[in-house]
Parts: sequence; structure tokens; C-alpha cells
Amino acid sequence: MLEIGLSKIKLELYFLLYLSITLILRIAMREDRSKAMAIFGKHDYLLRFWNDLTPEERQQLVDQFTLYNMHEIDKAFKESALPVKLEGLEPISEDHYFVPDVIDENIMKEYWNTGLEAIAKGQLAAVVLAGGQATRLGSVEPKGTLSLGFTDCDITDSLFALQAARISRLQDLARAAFPNSDPKIWWVVLTSSATAEGTLKHLRDVLPVASIDAGQLIVLSQRSIPCYDINGGLFLSSKSSFEVSPNGNGGLYECLEAHCTSSINNQIKYFHVYGVDNVLCRVADPHFIGYCIKKNVDCAAKVVEKTDPFERVGVICQTSDGVQVVEYSDLPLELAAARDDSGRLKFRSGNIASHFFTCDFVHAAANFKLPLHRAFKKIPFIDRMTGISVKPETENGYKLEFFIFDAFKCAKNFHVWEVKRSEEFSPLKNSENIGKDCMSTCRRDYYAECKRWLVKANVPICVDRPIFIHPLYSYSGEGLEEYREKGITDDLLP
Repeated sequence: MLEIGLSKIKLELYFLLYLSITLILRIAMREDRSKAMAIFGKHDYLLRFWNDLTPEERQQLVDQFTLYNMHEIDKAFKESALPVKLEGLEPISEDHYFVPDVIDENIMKEYWNTGLEAIAKGQLAAVVLAGGQATRLGSVEPKGTLSLGFTDCDITDSLFALQAARISRLQDLARAAFPNSDPKIWWVVLTSSATAEGTLKHLRDVLPVASIDAGQLIVLSQRSIPCYDINGGLFLSSKSSFEVSPNGNGGLYECLEAHCTSSINNQIKYFHVYGVDNVLCRVADPHFIGYCIKKNVDCAAKVVEKTDPFERVGVICQTSDGVQVVEYSDLPLELAAARDDSGRLKFRSGNIASHFFTCDFVHAAANFKLPLHRAFKKIPFIDRMTGISVKPETENGYKLEFFIFDAFKCAKNFHVWEVKRSEEFSPLKNSENIGKDCMSTCRRDYYAECKRWLVKANVPICVDRPIFIHPLYSYSGEGLEEYREKGITDDLLP
């Protein structure tokens, strides 16, 4: 009987101990949740599944949230809904607007040599904006890594491969022009969490083919920013995280600023910044770079002439607040359709995301508060009621972005350089079924450019099909004279 009594007492003690521990844990959990609610404030709905999370998962959610100054981001999100203020809107003045076609040939040669000299001295960095998610293209791989279909090998005909080849070709041209130099174009690649892994893997294959030293490659990663629903709330991407997206190409400035402060060692003075998706982009164009150096320009933009008032392209304008790119949807129709005395559109400088910056400009831009812009997108999320993952069929929320051109107003001497659309602008943005700005139009436009080079060099084309000239053979049509006698019978490939 005594043993039975002792066993009963032990069981009761164990039960009391269990109740005590459970009570302590519940109190701790409530205190833990209360502390988290104080941190999350108006966004405490993100704690919906708090009780289901492990301590590590809870910490993960708290750590992610505290990465951001949510008070400032919430404020910026509200401000992003306000209409754009456009006061004193005027075209860029003629003395800051240059068209290479009307510049004397000898002056153009001088610009070219000045640009090559900067390359020979290692003063130039080519910066490719490659952090965006290729949602319109419908690809899960980074846009710059996709084979364009010129060859059977993506390490020779992807956008990155063509850009690397242009860099390599320019270094060869600079070496020929300045024999005692060691030409080097630093290649800065801006990635994001969405593109970094695939981009780096591809570049490791591309660099050796283009004979570019791995030490020339500088990979930067732009920050992310939370996505918002239509009510100003955030999306759970899992029970212990919320949805974020890259913070736009304007995130480049803070990334470059850190590099500018250390660029004394490698002597970088100038940056050519361009979008990854333009198959005709003349990376580190010596004409453009040389012009900017000669004119003491701190910020410049290449543009194409806009001929259709309804074309969906931003226009670079002068406002009372400085230089600004006005999106096609924000430009009043009467201004978009206005024409000057020559009959051309008054506001015609179509932005193609190809820019020149000095280190001083980058420093000023990095310390300038950029506004956020909204992009209405399909954003997957976790249903806060059921915990089930949802992939929406229509747009349901906003991705927020900083735009690189919002800092143009920091420029002390801004210039525009107008180029021919057929020669320098053919972007890859859409899937093939759209039929515009897609793989086939990129190939068509590149083939057409190669044909112009051959015709200008008086080289006979001996086959009845388009010819692909890889940039390792020619940057912009130079060096093809050797084929005048025998003609071209096949693609020029590495």
C-alpha cells in the first residue's frame, strides 16, 4: 500500500511539474509574441502563424523585418501613389543635345581615341544592370544567360557573352592604338537575389571564351524591398517570411558608391551603365565615352528619336527641378504630340537605358533620396487564413523600385547623345508570342546591323542567308576589310 501511495504521489508531482512547465512556456510564448508584436507594429498580421513556428523560424521572421526601416518604406509606399509633378517641362536644350551623324568625322575620331585612351589607362568600368526578374519574358533563368539562337552555344551568343566579347574587342583596339598600355575595362554586374546564382554560373563560362581576366569582374548585389498588397499590407511568402523583390536599377548608386571610394587603387573614373537586355548595346562605346570626357560631362544618356507620340518609352526632359525622365504614361498628350519647326516631335529623346557617369556624379546620386515607383504585378503569397500557397492569375500587388534616372537632376553638366535605333537599340523584353522586343526581333536587328557593316566595308556576301558577326571579330564594323576579296561565306564565330 505504501508503494502504491508513493507512486501516486510521484505521478501527481510529475503532473504538477508538467503543468508548471507548460504554464511557463505559455507565458514565455505570450511574452515572446508580445515583444514581436511591438516590433512589427501595424504589420503584426505577419505573426499569424507565430505559434506554429520553431524558435529559429521566429527569429528568421524578426530578422527579416528588422532589416528594413518599415516606417520610411510605408511612408514612401504611400507617396508613390501621388501623381508625378511636372513643372516647367521643356526638351533638352540644343547645346546639350548632340547627334553623332552631324558631327565632323575628324572630331568623331578624336572622341574615339579619347575613349580608347581611357580604356588603355583602365579608367572605365562597364556596368550592366542585371538584377531584374524576367517575368514578361517568361523565363526562370536570368535574361542575360539565355542563348539568343545565333549559335548552338549559349556561352558565345547570350546577351552576357556578346557584351563580354565587345569588352574584349575594345581592349584589343585600345592595345593597338596605345601599344605600351595595358588596357582594361572593369565589368561591374549588378545582380539581385533572384539573378545572382544563375548569372555567376554563366559568367564563369563566358569570361574565358572572351579572354577576359576574372579579376576584371566585379559582382554587386542590389538590395530587396517588401512587396505591398492593394491595401498597404505585406505578403507572407511562407509562414516565417514575407515577399520581397529587387529594389530597381536605382539601387545601383549605393552599390557603386562603396566601390567609388576604393576605386583609387584601380583608377576607375568613368562608368558606362546599361541594361542587360539590349542586344545592340555598344558597351563602353569609345565615341560616347570620349565625347563625355572632352565636354566635361558628369552624366549623359544615349537616346533614340521618338517618332510615335504613343510609343511606350520614357522621354528625357528638362524641368524646373532639373533633368527628368518622364514616363510615356505621365507625359500629357498635347506635349507628347507637339512638334517643332522641323516637323519632328518636340519631346523626342527616347531613353534606352545607356548612361555615362563620373565618380563624382555617383557620389552625389548615392546621397540623393530617390522616390519609389509602383509596378502592379502578380505576387504569390501565403493565405493568412489557411496557410495555403496562392499563385494569383491576375495582378494583385505592387513591387517597388528606385529608378536610376531619378538622380539625373543631380548632374552639373548633363548631355544627351542621340543614336540610330536600328544600330543601337533592340531590347529583349517579351516572350516570342508577343512578336515585339523578343528573341526573333533581336536576331533580326542584329543580323541587319551585321549586313550594314559588310555593305559599308564593301564585303561581298556570298550566301543567301543572314550573316552573324560575333563581336570578338568586330565591335562596330571595323576590321572587315580583309574579306573584300574573298567575300563572306559563313558566320564569323570564335
